[in-house]
Amino acid sequence: MADFLRAPVFYGSDNLERSVWVVVDPRDAVTGGRVPVPLEVRLKDVAAEPIAAYSGVYCFTDLKLAAGNYTVQVRPLKNDRTRYFNAEKQFSLDPIPLPAQLLKRNPVQVDLLPRTNYPFDVQATLARGHIVRNSDGLAIKNAEIFLILDSVEKGLRGGTDERGEFVIFFPRTAPEDDPAAGLKDFKFKLRFEIPGHSHTTIEYSVKEGTTKSIDEIKFLGT
Repeated sequence: MADFLRAPVFYGSDNLERSVWVVVDPRDAVTGGRVPVPLEVRLKDVAAEPIAAYSGVYCFTDLKLAAGNYTVQVRPLKNDRTRYFNAEKQFSLDPIPLPAQLLKRNPVQVDLLPRTNYPFDVQATLARGHIVRNSDGLAIKNAEIFLILDSVEKGLRGGTDERGEFVIFFPRTAPEDDPAAGLKDFKFKLRFEIPGHSHTTIEYSVKEGTTKSIDEIKFLGT
C-alpha cells in the first residue's frame, strides 16, 4: 500500500482550467454527505498529488495513465483516525477521447465507514459489540459487517477495528403518521465477512433511537 505522508498541499477552486482526469468524492457513510475534514487521498501505485477543491472533492489532473483499472485510497488525517476507517475503491479509468470529444471526469465516490468513536447523533439507532475467533478468543480485525434488518439486507454498515470492536448504524426511518405510535422495535442480524469465512449472528432487537450492546460474538469456523 502506498505511503500516506501528508494531506493535499492546497485547496483549489472548483473551476479548474487543467484537464481533470479523476474526481474523488469522499462521503460520510453515516450522513451521506461529503466528509467535512481534510483527508489523504491517493491513487494506488501512481505518483500523483490531487488538488483538494473547496467543495470537498479531490481532483487528479493531467494524468499520464493508460485506460484500465485503478484504486483510490482514502485515509483520515491523524486527528480523525478514531472517527473513520481507511477506505479503498477500484474504478475503471476511461481512455483519452478523440479530439473534439469531452473528457470524462471519472467520478469515484468513496464511502468512509465509522469507527467506534464516531460522533453519532444522540437519536441514532446503533449496535455495538466485538467479535473474536472461536478457536482461541483473539480479536478479529478488518471484518466487514453487513446489516440484515427485519429480514432485509441493508448492505455494508461497518467494520471491526484492531480490538475486534464495532459499531453499526441503522438507516433513519420516516416518522409515523400517528404521533402516539411511539418508537419502533427493530429485529436484526449481523453478517461478518473476512476472506474465506462468513458468520451470521442470531437475531437481536433494538428500540429506535437507542444502542444495543451485544455480548462477545464468537466467529464460528475461525
